[in-house]
Order: sequence, then structure tokens, then C-alpha cells
Amino acid sequence: MYRIALLSLVVSVFARIISDSCPKVTNVEDFNFDAYGDGVWFEVARYPDAVVKDGKCGILTYKQDGDVKKIKYTFVSNKKLMTIEGNAKLANDAGTTGKLIHSLPYGDIKGTVIDSELNILAIDYDNFFICYYCQFDEAQKNYRESAWVLSRSKTLSEEAKAVVDKYVKDSKFLNDSKFVWLPANDEDCWVEA
Repeated sequence: MYRIALLSLVVSVFARIISDSCPKVTNVEDFNFDAYGDGVWFEVARYPDAVVKDGKCGILTYKQDGDVKKIKYTFVSNKKLMTIEGNAKLANDAGTTGKLIHSLPYGDIKGTVIDSELNILAIDYDNFFICYYCQFDEAQKNYRESAWVLSRSKTLSEEAKAVVDKYVKDSKFLNDSKFVWLPANDEDCWVEA
């Protein structure tokens, strides 16, 4: 038993050491930023996340403000409503693809805003989108990644879930076992006054 655990640890460490970049991704083509960034999306699945941790009931709201979209991401953690606000815009080199820059506050220093590349991998503007983020650490020769599935409704329809599952399964870099499918019930979304 200990040998298997040790072997798993060595393999995962080894895999990180030999990484020389983030996975190559293909963003969705003919991306419609206005349709994507209009209204509300519900977080239905994500990779484990150090920022949100055990957060549930994530809601991502976009509002047009000049050339950028204002982002408001809310989630419930320990019965408290948490909020992260920032901006989203097309990356300068996006062309017609779904390559975005999200500018959001992170870290311990108040007011620190980090620009992060967010890749829209698949989208049905009326139902769902799949997105991916990766940050490579040159010094450590590994990367940190996140992936999300968001929906226009609190749960995916069976048809949309089948499309998402197929996309993730066929992907060369997404790992379906890493996705945490989030509850969307009243008990999990309840916030203390």
C-alpha cells in the first residue's frame, strides 16, 4: 500500500518536473464576446481551486462598461456570500477566438490586480461554456491549471451535459476526474444574514 502511494507521489512529482510549458489549447473560433459576456452564468463544475476552495453556488455576471465587461463573481463559503469583481476583455492577440484577459484582485496585498489569460474552449451561448486557465512556473518547471464549466441555468440539461462530457473526454489536456460537480440546492446556497 505504501509503495503504491510513494509511486504515485513520485510519478506526479516527476510529471511536474519534466513539464516545460502549459498544455497547448485551441480557443473557440468565431467567438462572440458580446453574446458570451451578456448576463449571468452559473458555475456547475470546476477543478479544485485555491481561491474559492469549498465555495458553492458560484454566479458569474457580466455587464458592458465601455470596451470591457465588468465581472462580478459571487459564491457561498461557510454560509457567507463572497464576491470577486474585475474586468474581462478580449486578449490583444485573440483575433476571432475566445482568448480573454480577466483582470481580478488576488493575493494578500489589497488592490493588487492580476491579468490572467482565460481560454474559452467550447461554448453554446444559450446553454454552457468550458474555459481553461494555466500559469507556468519557470523556476519550478510546473504549471497550475484551472478549468470550469458554466451554464445559463443552475444545472446543465442532459443534452448540454452530454456535449460537455464528450468535449472533456476527447480533450488532450482536460481531466474529467479533476472536475468537481457542484450542488445547486437551496441548502448549499443559503447565506447567513
